[in-house]
Amino acid sequence: MSGILASGSVALITGASSGIGAATARHLAERGARVIGTGRSRDRLEGLAAELGDSGLMIELDVRDEVGVTAALAGLPAPWRDIDILINNAGHDAGGWQVFQDLDRAASDDVIDTNVTGLIRMTSHIVPGMIARNRGHIVNIGSISSFSPYPKSAVYCASKFAVDGFTQSLRMDMADTLIRVTQIDPGVVLTGFQLKRYKGDQAAADAFVDSYPTGLTPDDVARSICFALEQPAGVMIDRIILEPTLDT
Repeated sequence: MSGILASGSVALITGASSGIGAATARHLAERGARVIGTGRSRDRLEGLAAELGDSGLMIELDVRDEVGVTAALAGLPAPWRDIDILINNAGHDAGGWQVFQDLDRAASDDVIDTNVTGLIRMTSHIVPGMIARNRGHIVNIGSISSFSPYPKSAVYCASKFAVDGFTQSLRMDMADTLIRVTQIDPGVVLTGFQLKRYKGDQAAADAFVDSYPTGLTPDDVARSICFALEQPAGVMIDRIILEPTLDT
């Protein structure tokens, strides 16, 4: 196996308790990586920990919490501290899918705090170690809304535009190092994301999903992440855009 994804490499995934994050944790562990999974749901993290066994280390963590992030990373066991791979996956659109003038300000602020500030916070903590070792790969989960906005998602689209700008500039800043930076931009992914967007309204979430003839699965996105990580030295995947197609 080539690239930074190899037996014994350490990967940290935010938002690992479900969906894309959990699927990616499984795929990385299958390829021999040791996975630090972070998220806000202790119960789901414990379930993932049981699946991964010795290949997984789960930490209850909120990327919005600077003090908590600092303490969690400082408390990592010694064999897990040299993080080779950072996958910034935590994100949501809770309270979204409505016109901007109807958005709850607290909910929209939380989208920015998680999707943008939280992502930058995690990167700022991990990058110094990568630079010191001159080794690492950062994968930011964007969205097709990173470059193609749509109505009823003004703040979410703004957050993903910000992720795109941050990723591109970060890649430039890492140009004199061996650290690679990749962005994954999926279209509609069939996860619990929609339920959070509709504030727990299962019928509304189901209606949204049903409005699409097909969608991506978390495993589809996880495989694209692994593809980027497995590229040999000298090859960097800048961006992968994933769109669902009709399954015939």
